[in-house]
Formats: sequence, C-alpha cells, structure tokens
Amino acid sequence: MRSSRAVVVIGMHRSGTSALARALQMLGVYIGENFLSARPDNPTGYWEDRYICDLNERLLAVLGLKWEDVALIDDGCWDGAEAKALQEEAVSYLESQFVSHALWGFKDPRTIRLLPFWHSVLRRLETDECYLVVIRNPRSVALSLQQRQGLDEITAHLLWLVYMVPYFREIADRRFIVTDYDMVIAEPRHQLERIARGLNIPLTESSKVGIEQFTSEFLDPELRHSFFKETDFDTNPMLRPLSRESYLWLRRMAEDRIAPDSTDFWTAWERSRQTLQGLVAGIDESSG
Repeated sequence: MRSSRAVVVIGMHRSGTSALARALQMLGVYIGENFLSARPDNPTGYWEDRYICDLNERLLAVLGLKWEDVALIDDGCWDGAEAKALQEEAVSYLESQFVSHALWGFKDPRTIRLLPFWHSVLRRLETDECYLVVIRNPRSVALSLQQRQGLDEITAHLLWLVYMVPYFREIADRRFIVTDYDMVIAEPRHQLERIARGLNIPLTESSKVGIEQFTSEFLDPELRHSFFKETDFDTNPMLRPLSRESYLWLRRMAEDRIAPDSTDFWTAWERSRQTLQGLVAGIDESSG
C-alpha cells in the first residue's frame, strides 16, 4: 500500500489552474509553501511552487523552447542526458519537500506540456498519483493571452492545442477528473465536492469548512474578465475546428456526460493528436 498520494493540477495558462490549486489546498492537499508572488494579472496568487516552476522553465530550455513557443516536442528528447539530470533533481526535491505528506500536489501550467517527464518522476517516487485537469473555453484563454502577452487569437488557439493535446494520453491509466473553470465559477461548492469524490479526497469537517471559505472568501467572479459559450466558436470562421472539437470532448467529461475511460473519447483524442501533428508540420513547412 503506497503511503503517499499526489494530486497534480494540469491545464493551459489562463485557464483557472491557480484557483483550482487553491481549492485543492482548501480540501486538505499540501501544495507547498514557497509560492510565486501574486501579480496584477493574478492578484489572488498563482499557488505555484517556485522551485518546480524554475525546473519546468529549465527543462523547456533544454528542449529548446519557451513557454509560449508553438511547437511539438520530439518524444526522443525525454531520454537526453540533461533531461535525465533534471529528472534526478525533481525526484530529490519532491522527496525532500512533499512526499512525507500523505496527500500532496503541485501546479504549474507547463506541467501538461511536460507530462512524460513528470510521469517518470512520479513513477520513481512510487506515489499514487492522480490528476485534476482544468479546462476553460479556448476563446477565453486566447483573449487573456492577447491582453497579457499580445498573442493573436489564432496563435493562442494553436498554443492551447500544443499544451493540451500531445501528452494528455499519459494520464489515461491514472485516476483523473476534468473540471471547467466556468463551471467552478457558477457552482463552486458542487464542483469542489465533485472533485473530492472523483479524486478520492476525504470530505472531512475541515475540508467542508475549506469549501465554504473558498466559495465565500477566495473565489471572485469579478476576476474572470471574459466568458465564451460553446457556440461562440462559430462567430470567428478563421479559427481552426480542432480547438473547438478538443475542448468540447473535455467539456463533456467535465459535465460527466462521458467517463474518463470512454473509448470514444480516447479514439477521438488520438485523431486530434494526429491532426495537430499534421497542422504544426504544415506551419513549419510554410514558415521555412
């Protein structure tokens, strides 16, 4: 019986992962103490461990990438000497700072892009890992990235895809639950209880108090500056259908209309992965 359980928050930048990391903390999950400082674009805090964020940045650099680069990662890169050295570092850090806690986790949006790396780290720790997948309508994500980074909408949608699609299959054989940030804003108590049940987190008296505090004191709907419905994809014919299709599959899971082990979902997701490979290859050829 494994004595340590890890809950890893994964999702694209500007998707509400910070709020959901805080929610996990209120449910009794230890997510560290050395957090990045709050900033004007995220005034309630990121709830990200500084060391893990720095390690992810260094790993991206080893792969020749920055967080905002629209590119796919070669699967052979994970076996390189520098990546392996960072894996040793990650194992040591989690062992020293997190694994002594019975229920712990961490959050950094870069993690979903680097899932093969972190999956290997967690396997070596022999921890029972599960995942909280946080989604948000890609049009909302794109608008937020445009306002913060100056990215155009089409590039932002492609960036959403290269984060969410390529390595999502890494969690297929693990316990996970998908939650939509807009649904959390609408029904925070229900969604946090759903997350707790889905990830087998005990709903103690303390965590029930935490849910009330998260709902009444932490979560601020006014900080959500954009909201798009599913049908709003149709208002911009320049957008590729792939981001809409991928998001809607995840949304169905967030609505409990399909189960995490749905054969239809994983078949569709593999088609999305292959389509994305062709899409990025075509962009690389045209830009070259």
